[in-house]
Amino acid sequence: MNNIAFHEAIPGYFEDLGSELWLKLAIFGDQPAKVSVRIEPDNEEFLIPMNRVSEKAGWVHYEAKVVKSEHIDLTLYLFKLVWEKDSQWLSAVGLEPHMPINAHMFRYTHDRRLPTWSCSQVFYQIFPDRFANGDPSITPTSGEYKYLGEQDIVVKQWDDLPSSETGGFEFFGGDLPGIESKLSYLNDTLGVTALYLNPVFSSQSNHKYDTTDYYNVDKQFGGNDALESLISSMKSRDMPIVLDAVINHTSLAHPWVESAKNGHEVDKTRFVWSDEGYIWSWKGHHSLPVLDFGCEQNVTDFITGEDSVIRKWMQPPYAIDGWRMDVVHMLGEGKGARNNDKHLRTLRETVKHENEHAMLLGEHFFEATDWLQGDQEDCAMNYFGFAHPIRAFLANLDISGDPVSITALETTKWMRQARARVSFSHQLMQFNQLDSHDTPRFLTMLNGNKARMKMAISILMSYIGVPCLYYATEIGMEGGADPDCRRTFPWDESQWDENIFTHTQHWINIRKTYPALQTGALVDVYADQDCFVYARVLGEQTVLVAVNRGEAKDQPMHLNFPNQKGSWKALDANTNPSVTHGEAIVSMPAESVQAWVLEK
Repeated sequence: MNNIAFHEAIPGYFEDLGSELWLKLAIFGDQPAKVSVRIEPDNEEFLIPMNRVSEKAGWVHYEAKVVKSEHIDLTLYLFKLVWEKDSQWLSAVGLEPHMPINAHMFRYTHDRRLPTWSCSQVFYQIFPDRFANGDPSITPTSGEYKYLGEQDIVVKQWDDLPSSETGGFEFFGGDLPGIESKLSYLNDTLGVTALYLNPVFSSQSNHKYDTTDYYNVDKQFGGNDALESLISSMKSRDMPIVLDAVINHTSLAHPWVESAKNGHEVDKTRFVWSDEGYIWSWKGHHSLPVLDFGCEQNVTDFITGEDSVIRKWMQPPYAIDGWRMDVVHMLGEGKGARNNDKHLRTLRETVKHENEHAMLLGEHFFEATDWLQGDQEDCAMNYFGFAHPIRAFLANLDISGDPVSITALETTKWMRQARARVSFSHQLMQFNQLDSHDTPRFLTMLNGNKARMKMAISILMSYIGVPCLYYATEIGMEGGADPDCRRTFPWDESQWDENIFTHTQHWINIRKTYPALQTGALVDVYADQDCFVYARVLGEQTVLVAVNRGEAKDQPMHLNFPNQKGSWKALDANTNPSVTHGEAIVSMPAESVQAWVLEK
């Protein structure tokens, strides 16, 4: 058999009809004698015949309606193709010669309270202390207080480098007025459209992941008025903002800690205690005592109460557009994460009650599939499905910094299987980053290879999911592990890598210009040892992306997409593909990413 099959939950192939789903499947090549949709309305297989309805340019279209599952808020489905002497299944990972595992089934979540606006955004992550100083009068001074009552804080010059010796208690003076003063640079010059800020609430550290007061923005950042002003300026530009919530643990300096140690009945129940009688700390960091969500007062104060932390900042005058939940998979009751799913569902209901389109973003360094089935998070920081495989492919490193040798074919298989385990809607909202405040800078992981850095930026802007740049990536910032990855932004443009900057600008513009890159299906086209090719397909628009980390070559491949016609136009390429009857030759320069759009 020589056939290709296509389906994804994009317009023209999928529609939610209320109690039913309308599905369309396109098949090119040898047509099956029988085509069915497999669903599990009561956990048992049920096959529904599909009707052949049309044919166009060799693609035959089949349609069917299926009833949504009623016993769960998720409908799973597959397609079965039967020929005279063979059969195949189309799952979310592609054609398979046998019945796919459940993890590969197409899935549609029934809860449609989703931040679909995020798909058209280009996010920018800012570590506030290191981005820009807009008000020197609120910059702390060395020795102003002792961090956790033990060590004098240190204030450095803007051009100094961070030091591991003074890590969490050294300050450079970045603040929220500084971010507001740079909105024109971010939005007008660079082109990003939304911000994710690391924690801004009161804390004795520079990173603010050890909160002492969840109801007030740190005075070092300008206080609540500065956040209100920043958000007002962003809203005038239609720029959404997502803040960082740290409710799995608090600071050793939080008033509850001392109160608990003194025997206060309620505050003592707020924390997880060891068998030896001391407060349990997050991953052994004594400064981060773990909160116990078996304590109903914690649930009320942080999540469900009328004036809870989660609600306060989602309401006027702030009305933030979403929360990034720090280590949210670890939140629970007792020493482990018991009843984590229960509390995540409660968190979701609270967030969606305030704003059904708000983003609920979870931090997960590893696979987040279980949290992305429609009843908990909207999206996750996509380390597992994007950052890890791209790092392995381009930098030959895993998350621990250990060496990895992986082919392009293996990389695409990893990424395809990761995205197949969540619904298409959730694939579109996955939060993709190359690096962050918790990892070395990507350019440093590449040992300064700027060609591969540009490749990574191109992939980030063209892959399925929401792209997010870590501050100063666009100017070629380097940096090792924390705290070196948290250097200050050098506003002296002579220190910028102009080539990386203009490349980033160009690709941000491409991302924003072509809807297929924002909400289109992702189709794997080709992969071998060093190169892989994928397409983003939406309606009559197709964007083709060719990634090559190896030597220059002319690569034959099959280019055939349903409902597509026209000629290829270069978006970022030296030449256009040579195509005859669907067979193409694509020229790939060494260490490059090229892109084309198919236009009538």
